[in-house]
Amino acid sequence: MSSAVSSVAASAARYFVRSPLRTSQPNPLRHSRLPVLPHLLLNKLATSASARLSHVSLPFSNVNLSVLSLLHRHGFISSLSLGSTALPSPKAFVEAKSPKDKALWVSLKVRDETPVIRDARLVSKPGRRVVLDADEVRRFVGGKRVRFVRGAKLGEVILIHNGRLGWLEGREAVRKGVGGEVVARVGSFK
Repeated sequence: MSSAVSSVAASAARYFVRSPLRTSQPNPLRHSRLPVLPHLLLNKLATSASARLSHVSLPFSNVNLSVLSLLHRHGFISSLSLGSTALPSPKAFVEAKSPKDKALWVSLKVRDETPVIRDARLVSKPGRRVVLDADEVRRFVGGKRVRFVRGAKLGEVILIHNGRLGWLEGREAVRKGVGGEVVARVGSFK
């Protein structure tokens, strides 16, 4: 029985020849600069805004904090504070025993009884990352279609992750003359 198994294994080894470019070790540099996509954050913000909730609790992470800080700076949310999953208190954030107990509390902005965030979606997806150089970012922010992605509309915030500079808004990336991964777009019009 063992000789039959070994002969099958030997014939399979001859048939499936490994490419010299492939290694058995995973490449540590393959995904080192790619950010964690904030899809859960965007989904929760969009659904909370459409449900007309005033406050939303989101899990604490550096990515969520960076994205929410950009949205706060551009007027899509009213306030952002640290807290625990139970209450929005910075003291509770410090006293939280595990990282699962820490949360970010967001006050959604409402104008004329309609939420300011009307559309929040990913541009880069796990199966199709959209990485643009500085010239492509300039054209994209200017409203032109780039790499099968429609250009930015008026009143839309484009979230770009640059490996060196971190999270930037699209117009900020154009001013600095850098490119990066176009992660998401948040708009006040649908």
